[in-house]
Amino acid sequence: MGSLNSPFELGGGSAVRLPADVYVVANAAEVDRLQLGSGIGRLAEFRCLAASPAEPIPDEIVAAASLLVIEVDPADRASMRRIAQVRNTRPNLPLVVALHDASVATVRTLIRQGVNDVATIPFDLDELTTQLLDLAAQMRDEATSRLPLAPLVSVVRSNGGSGATTVVTHLAAALASNSGRPNGACLIDLDIQFGNVGTSLGQSGKITVVDLLEAGNRLDAEFLRSAAIDGGRGFDLILAPGPITPLETVEVDQLLQMLTIARHQYGSVLVDLPANWTNWTLSTALASTDIVLVTELTIPGLRQAKRRLELFDTVGIPRERIHVVVNRVEKRLFRTIGVDEVRQTLGHPVYATLAAEPGALQSAQDQGLLAWEANRKSKFSSDISALADQIAKGWGN
Repeated sequence: MGSLNSPFELGGGSAVRLPADVYVVANAAEVDRLQLGSGIGRLAEFRCLAASPAEPIPDEIVAAASLLVIEVDPADRASMRRIAQVRNTRPNLPLVVALHDASVATVRTLIRQGVNDVATIPFDLDELTTQLLDLAAQMRDEATSRLPLAPLVSVVRSNGGSGATTVVTHLAAALASNSGRPNGACLIDLDIQFGNVGTSLGQSGKITVVDLLEAGNRLDAEFLRSAAIDGGRGFDLILAPGPITPLETVEVDQLLQMLTIARHQYGSVLVDLPANWTNWTLSTALASTDIVLVTELTIPGLRQAKRRLELFDTVGIPRERIHVVVNRVEKRLFRTIGVDEVRQTLGHPVYATLAAEPGALQSAQDQGLLAWEANRKSKFSSDISALADQIAKGWGN
């Protein structure tokens, strides 16, 4: 049995890396050749152990490895017992078997025995690194898929000017502070044409939601976190772009992947959806835990709110997920339309009402503040807090 060499680094400076403790167990000649090639510049760290193919794998290596590459000779029963040894000890350890001659029949047999992939000897450093990176990515995806998804709240407007952006910014802060969920909240501005979440909160950033949507395979948790701006109120922001972006450029699969990553990273995720409906906005609504439909006590607002509800019915969104929130409700005796009329008109209950404080809210937004930061006695603030508590209660908080 040879000695265990210290890790050598294949390259550096890249964000793409294998997990720690990747072990390669192979004959001494291959280990030497592999290490001599390490200066070419690659993407991984290996720990190499020189050993003949018939020697058992040391138990401490099987226990410590996060990913294991072992040389096997299919003609040698002692060598083949290496696979059983690893699988008996660590059934789920990602395992790559290295062979001198990898026939199709042999590869099939090894896969049936629980091998994740097969490499060829002599090692090709490029090919081996690519295999291990692919396997590492698969490991991350499988681990991530087992994590629970955080609630996703989509805030939609009945029509333009209903105050949905004001609602979503305040709701994000209220949920982050009131829901009791770990990891805070994230607010994503998906209004890629006219989004002004950042402006209303006095925030700007270089990486926007469009950069994430155009990232392709580069989209991961690290990239998403790099786009997130600390809103300073317990929640992060991912902003809409400055230039107007065509709605049809958004790919549904990429969008849903971004939302899934965000829901694994945060305790709750909120999105501000555009007024126009497309396949991807409907897909977002379908994926949502809660839909907050913001409307006003106006004939145009209620007419459009009813159309939104009918659209949601058409695509199969359960009514219990939809929360109609009436914004800018004035406390006065005589109103043309009351909350009871809203319920009758929409055929849907009113989930909450938010007080009208147009002057105070505009003044706060001009300063990049939330309503309660400008006025602790704000009735709008207390209504938002109650709305957040009601939504969080539905999550079991």
